[in-house]
Amino acid sequence: MSLKRCPLGGYARLVKAEKIDWGGQREGEATKAERAFAMSLDTLVPGLDYWLHADDDGTPWLLVSQDIVEGDAVRDTLRLDFDARGIRGGWSPACLNWDDGVRAEEALIDLSGPDGLHYLADRAPVEDLARRAAAWFTAPKRGRWAD
Repeated sequence: MSLKRCPLGGYARLVKAEKIDWGGQREGEATKAERAFAMSLDTLVPGLDYWLHADDDGTPWLLVSQDIVEGDAVRDTLRLDFDARGIRGGWSPACLNWDDGVRAEEALIDLSGPDGLHYLADRAPVEDLARRAAAWFTAPKRGRWAD
């Protein structure tokens, strides 16, 4: 086991599987759906960060993030939540400094377009959700490319 730098400072355990470096606060492994989603997304958009989380009732969910770096500083962070309900994403209000581990809706992430994303799973294959997430991560935002 190795460690991954957390947005809040300090380090989180890091489990490496299927080329994905899993960080986060949740104990245990990624679910089958999370693994399939992350592997598909990583093929389309390499270099994203994957954070395993769970709600208080144990419901698993995955936060995927991408820092937007200008010069030597993180200027913004895109974040996307994945779970059985679908995908939801937008700009982190604080570069994951306080909203890591907080669901997008609770963190008041703007899920509306053009910079936001809200797509219900509605029996969509995980690979389809990953394609939609990849298109969102790489689409122009705030007048510039996210990647």
